[in-house]
Amino acid sequence: MSNKPLIAVWGSPNSGKTVTTIKLAQALATKKKNVLVLCCDALCPSVSTIAPQGASDHRSLGELLSLPTLTQEDLLRYALPLDVSPRIALLGYKKGDNAFTYASYNRERAVDLLTLARHLADVVLVDCSSFLSADPLSTVALELADHVIRLHSCDLKSLMFYASYLPLVSDTRFRRSNVLSILSNVKPEQDSREYSQVLGGIEVILPHVPQLEQQAAAAQLLNDCSGKEAATYSKTLQFIMTQLSPGEKPSSASSQIKNHSHSLSRIPLLLQQLWKKCRGDK
Repeated sequence: MSNKPLIAVWGSPNSGKTVTTIKLAQALATKKKNVLVLCCDALCPSVSTIAPQGASDHRSLGELLSLPTLTQEDLLRYALPLDVSPRIALLGYKKGDNAFTYASYNRERAVDLLTLARHLADVVLVDCSSFLSADPLSTVALELADHVIRLHSCDLKSLMFYASYLPLVSDTRFRRSNVLSILSNVKPEQDSREYSQVLGGIEVILPHVPQLEQQAAAAQLLNDCSGKEAATYSKTLQFIMTQLSPGEKPSSASSQIKNHSHSLSRIPLLLQQLWKKCRGDK
């Protein structure tokens, strides 16, 4: 088995999974790491929004998973190299794909794909689908990952998503990885401290950067960012990479479960407090 890291990025919808994955891939590429990015979401294919210039030549991840057998040569043929970042290649679904476009695949096929990917690149980043029940590849990636970046947003929907999925990801098969919990896209007016307390285990806060929002809307995520806010964001990414270093010891499973259970018990109280604020009550 290759010791090259497999990193899964997962979180609630609109928590910034794709943006974080691409910016992290660029940061790793600047350190001369060859990065393979797997974009797993078939409900909202993202490759054409990341690299629109190469979308016409891009072959679908769904087609790759449907092949009778998988080889490293197959992954190389289906991967989309990026002209602006030659050390980064993408694998994902094409525009127009959906859950019924290709034949279904089993867990063994997902394991084969991720195993081959780890032998092709220095780092494999998996941009997971939020809804694990609809995406076996994301589920297997969370099982096999060396590190999981778990993104949360400062909103009530993210809290409810977290409360619903926590019992699933607390299963023993997901405890092999080191989980890094991040509060993502935090705006100045949002109460990051209160959300951090109820979610528990938040180690990093990624600030809201308007320029990143504009890049995502204009399909220009591969462009560089500038300005004070972007500099703060870049420093935070560098810190995240230090946390993902091979020498970093993962938290014990028992302590993770304890923290998660404590967090869940506080969600109803925080919801009451935030609901009053949303209504303007004192």
